[in-house]
Amino acid sequence: MLKRALLALLVSGTVGFTGSVCASDIYKYRAADGTILFTDQPQERVGSDHTLLSVRKGWTYTARALTAKERDRYDSMISLAATRYDVEPALIKAVIHAESLFDPKAVSRVGAQGLMQLMPETATYLNVSNPFDARQNILGGTQFIAYLKGKFSRLDDILAAYNAGEGNVRRYGGIPPFKETQAYVRKVKQLKQRYAGHFASGMGEEEVVAAR
Repeated sequence: MLKRALLALLVSGTVGFTGSVCASDIYKYRAADGTILFTDQPQERVGSDHTLLSVRKGWTYTARALTAKERDRYDSMISLAATRYDVEPALIKAVIHAESLFDPKAVSRVGAQGLMQLMPETATYLNVSNPFDARQNILGGTQFIAYLKGKFSRLDDILAAYNAGEGNVRRYGGIPPFKETQAYVRKVKQLKQRYAGHFASGMGEEEVVAAR
C-alpha cells in the first residue's frame, strides 16, 4: 500500500520542482506494456511505441531573497525527522529548500502541497492528515526519502527518484535524461553541502542567503 502511494509522490515530483529558472514541458506517455512515462522529451524523441497522453506546459520561477529566520525556522523539526528516519538533516533541509523555498503553504501546479510537496493521496498513506502542517509534512517527506534510501544506494538516484519517479530511475539506470531532474539533483546536492555546514556549526540569525 505504501509503495502504491509513493508512486503518486514520485509523479508529483516530476512536475512540482520549485526553484528552476524555467522548465520544459512535461509529456505523459503510455508504453506498449502499459508503463506510464513522464519526460521532457517530445514524441519524435520517445518513439512511436509510446502513446502521448497529455502535455503539461513548463513554468518559470523567479528567485527571491531568503532570510535566515525563514530558512532556519524548521530546524528542530528537521532534526526530529532526521533522527526518526535516519536521514541526514542537511539532505532534508536541501529538499525543502528546492521543493518549496520553506513555504509551508506552497502548492504546485499539480496539487503537491507543503514544505516537501506531498500529493494529497500520498500524504494520506504517509499518515499526514494536514500537509500544510510543517511537522507532519517534514516527517512524511522524510519517511519517503528513507524509503528511497532503501531502494537506491547512490544519492543521485535517490534525488532523481524523488523528482522523476523510482520507475524512471530504474528505466534509465540512473538519473533520467530530463533537464529538470538533472537540474534538481545538482541543486539539492549543492544545497546539502551548504546545510551540512549549517547543522555542524550554526549560522547567524541576520544572514540573508540567495534562494538560487
